This record gives sequence, structure tokens and C-alpha cells, in this order.
Amino acid sequence: MKKLIYTLLAVSIIFAACKKEDEVVTPTLVYGCTDSTATNYNPLATVDDGYCAFGFVGGVWIKDTQVMDIHAVVSFGGMIVFDSTWVETESNPDSMEIVKTKFWDNGDFKHWDNNNNLVDDGTWVQSGSTLTMTTDTVIIAEILSVTKTNSVHQIIGNESFTDSGADYDIDFVFTSYQTRDENGFTTNNTNQRIGNTSLINKRKLINSFKQ
Repeated sequence: MKKLIYTLLAVSIIFAACKKEDEVVTPTLVYGCTDSTATNYNPLATVDDGYCAFGFVGGVWIKDTQVMDIHAVVSFGGMIVFDSTWVETESNPDSMEIVKTKFWDNGDFKHWDNNNNLVDDGTWVQSGSTLTMTTDTVIIAEILSVTKTNSVHQIIGNESFTDSGADYDIDFVFTSYQTRDENGFTTNNTNQRIGNTSLINKRKLINSFKQ
């Protein structure tokens, strides 16, 4: 009889424990990027893992500052008359040819000035940290950083031209700092794009030599 009672008691204890375990709901945690604007957004993630990655698509980029490191050599008839290096920093949007840039995920992009005039448009592609923008010319930039709110890229190049008998040979490093406006950008301005935009303001550069 005692054995039967002990058996029934043991079964009831096990049954009660199982029932209690069934009543406890264990939450399912899925780690991943929970920011919907990120390129690696995981809609199933319930806990952000702190590793969100961001790209250029989304909103519009507003240029805050551009820095130009310049080495210019000017010569007449093969004789060097000017050889100097200096840095130009510009943060006034009215003085920058390109102020706003928008990238689309279909590979198109557009540049606007501070008055929302279309400056240039073309196609873009990113491979690792290299950004290639193609318009009338091809510009290759090195991406230094891209976050949800800011980006920095750098272009290393050279421009050579002749003006009033003088030969100009210019090496430059162009660094651009942008802030993302997540609300995007629209304009009804129908002005045609300027095209053939140059990172070097040749006329401003020439005038500075003449002063």
C-alpha cells in the first residue's frame, strides 16, 4: 500500500512540474541590426547587435565642408614660374558648386547646387571602399566613412590645362564631408544640368596667381 501511495505521489509531483514548466514562456531573442535604414537591416531581429552598416542610398547628402590640398606648377615655354602647395577649405554652400547629392539604388545619382539647380547626373557603383561616379567623365573616390548621419570621401586627381600661354599642372586631394538628410530631397527646378563639372575652379585658381 505504501508503495502505491509513493508511486501516486511521485507521478503527481512530476505532472505538476511539467504543467508549471508549460506555463513559463521563454522569450526568443534574435540578434541583428534593427535600424531599417541600414544595408544589413534584419526585420526578424529583436535585439540590436550594434553592427548596423550604412550606404549612400537613402535621403540626400548635404555637403558641409570641402577641403582641397593643392600642388600647382605653372610654366611658360617650359620654364617654371610658380611651384607651390597649399590647402583650401570651403564651408559656404554658395561658394561650392555641388552641395546636394542623391543616390538611388538603381545606380543613378544627381548633384545640385545650393539653389537646387541640377549640376550633374550620371551613374554610380560601389565596390568595397571605392565609389565610382560616371557622368561626362569618371570620378573615382575613396570612401573614408559612411554612417547613418554622415559620410566622408576623398578624391585624388590631377588636372592640366593651358590658359593665356601658361601651362598649369595641378595635383590635388579633394576631401568632402556630408550630412545625410533622411527626409530626402525634391525639386521642381527644370534647369538643365551643367555637365563637365570640375573639382578644380580653374578661373578662381588662375585669378589667385595674378593677384
